[in-house]
Amino acid sequence: MSELAIVLATYNEATNLSRLVAALEDLGLDLHLLVVDDNSPDGTCRLAQELSLTFGNITVICRPGKLGLGSALREGIRAALATEARYIMTMDADYSHDPVDVPRLLEAIRASGADLAQGSRYIPGGGVRGWSPRRWLLSRLANLLYHWGAGAPHESTTNFRALSRRAASVILARAKACDYEFVPEAMLLVLAAGFQVCEVPIVFTDRRLGHSKLGKKQAIKAMVSVASTSLQYRLRLGRFVRHAT
Repeated sequence: MSELAIVLATYNEATNLSRLVAALEDLGLDLHLLVVDDNSPDGTCRLAQELSLTFGNITVICRPGKLGLGSALREGIRAALATEARYIMTMDADYSHDPVDVPRLLEAIRASGADLAQGSRYIPGGGVRGWSPRRWLLSRLANLLYHWGAGAPHESTTNFRALSRRAASVILARAKACDYEFVPEAMLLVLAAGFQVCEVPIVFTDRRLGHSKLGKKQAIKAMVSVASTSLQYRLRLGRFVRHAT
């Protein structure tokens, strides 16, 4: 049983996975890695299996097709709970989340007593590198809508999160989204359960290798869901947030 289980949802990340796994292993933490791959054409799943043989603390889940980020994260979180790890973390597999921030999130959830500690780009000390002004504006607007509309923290669209077992269990039991909308939905479900959230400033660096999976269609779908989801949670639950920084 490890203290921390990290879920990495992958699709065509062969150019990034080895470097990311090596950096996580070098942290010296008591951790277990879970790679959930959606049948990547570039051989990511095969590479993950080779890494598993090398390090011995990696579980690889090779799925039959591209079933969506939310679906992959749900499957990874379910498998992470089965490891009996004390905390479960999700992060992007494209190296946009800096592995050196992993211990900071882990320490934040330990010290604060929160059920979710997340890396936020939109609190003092946080930021973004490599984005166009348009992409930054769309992301900032979406997060402000969640913040004002549903009483969420400063960011709801980050996938860089450490969860307690009970927060992970609530998400698994109640989340319905199968794609990118899963990320803000998970945040709102944790808040709706009355759990505390804390935010840690991070600098998000846009991927250097490979291609973004968030196309125009997915971006529009995610933006359309922002207003309806935030309104739904506002009407049903009011301002239910307890967060700390």
